[in-house]
Amino acid sequence: MLQSPIAIIAVLLGAIGFSLLMVNRFPWAKRLSAIIWVIFTSALLSNAGLIPTDAPVYSMLIDFTVPFAVCIILFTVNLADVKNAGLPMLAAFGLASLGTVLGVTTASLALDPLLAGLIPDGAWKLAGPYTGTYIGGSLNFVGLWTGLGIDNPELLGAANAVDNLTLFPLYAVWMVAPGLLATRWVVRKKWMAAGLDEDYEEEEAAPFVVRDVAMLIFLAVTVIAVSPWLNETLIEPILPGTPSILMVTTLALLLGQSSYVRALKGAWEIGDLAFLVFFAAIGALIDFYLAVVLSPSLFAYVLIIMAVHFLVLFGLGRVFRMDPRVLTMASVATKAGPALVPPVAEALGIRHLVLPGIIIGMLGYAVGNYIGYFVAETVRLLLG
Repeated sequence: MLQSPIAIIAVLLGAIGFSLLMVNRFPWAKRLSAIIWVIFTSALLSNAGLIPTDAPVYSMLIDFTVPFAVCIILFTVNLADVKNAGLPMLAAFGLASLGTVLGVTTASLALDPLLAGLIPDGAWKLAGPYTGTYIGGSLNFVGLWTGLGIDNPELLGAANAVDNLTLFPLYAVWMVAPGLLATRWVVRKKWMAAGLDEDYEEEEAAPFVVRDVAMLIFLAVTVIAVSPWLNETLIEPILPGTPSILMVTTLALLLGQSSYVRALKGAWEIGDLAFLVFFAAIGALIDFYLAVVLSPSLFAYVLIIMAVHFLVLFGLGRVFRMDPRVLTMASVATKAGPALVPPVAEALGIRHLVLPGIIIGMLGYAVGNYIGYFVAETVRLLLG
């Protein structure tokens, strides 16, 4: 068994390279997502005995990669773009977020006895990452998972497996809902999807510039370094127990409002790699048997969240007679993030909603950590 930290990191990077190769080369592998491949491959290698299932290097990688990836990706968010999403899409984002908050709260309260054994110091913590992921995608899920101190790699592995499997019923709803609901109610003119924005044209990927990469890393590491001190000095005296990931989020968003920072090339690629390193380390810590045992409880939890999310989104959308296509794209953007907006919009024939959808997806990145922490604390208070 390899014990050297350098050797372990080399194996984890090899698992990432293999996973990306599978996803890029085989369509059937892409359906599982690179994250699942990375988790499964690194878990297989550790359970087979090539690398240890527990080593100090894993904790070091986890502690660094999460705030680092959050910083890097949030550097790309321009809050001034929110106005370009248009009133219909922003209203739909609000309904989608409300549905998530109510869904997570309902699931947490209903299943607390079932979930209590998963996290010894409080199943209420699950409300944070699940709120975050249904408002801003995986970026917020990982940030809140580590920020709230959910120290259970098997549970995280099971949570990611469940999250990917439940994308199938989500896809089904996204594909069917717009056409089905459009025949059920008349849309008010101010909520119409047409005319929100011009057709989307995908930009070519910008080439890496070493200077930009160095500056991005410098800024992210600086934010990570000063955030605990600022959190302890400014926030903890007022709100004890606030995770420092919220300070990281705030500082990264502030820096992201600078046109200079947003112009730095390579942020998405660096951020994605950092997340994959995180998931590789998590995968190496997973016990396969325990992950399978934990999955059924999480399935029930997620199904309740999904049901309430859609009931609130389309139920209130029906009351206000909003465009089902806009509501659907808001659900896609909040749950899956900006990356999935173009292909879903293309499949539904609503390419004019791509840019507004991407914008609210970025908005979800910006606010997901804050709302997730608020919901987790609210659930904790409700559970006593």
